[in-house]
Amino acid sequence: MMASRKNNPVRRIDSDFDLDMKLIAKERLNKGLAGLSPKDLSMAEMTRLLRRTNGYQISLQELKIKPKRKEK
Repeated sequence: MMASRKNNPVRRIDSDFDLDMKLIAKERLNKGLAGLSPKDLSMAEMTRLLRRTNGYQISLQELKIKPKRKEK
């Protein structure tokens, strides 16, 4: 039976952010901080870890007040 989309909606993320998270997962694997399982290297795991960092709360506060950059 297939999983329902309402439980796991499709989301679009910035391609640079996606690449950063993949590089971090690869580095964690190389350093022995993550296993070879897809779960340990997934975007969900990388974002869970990101939320546990010291700078995450600071970034959230900054995003609340930072204006959108104007296009040139």
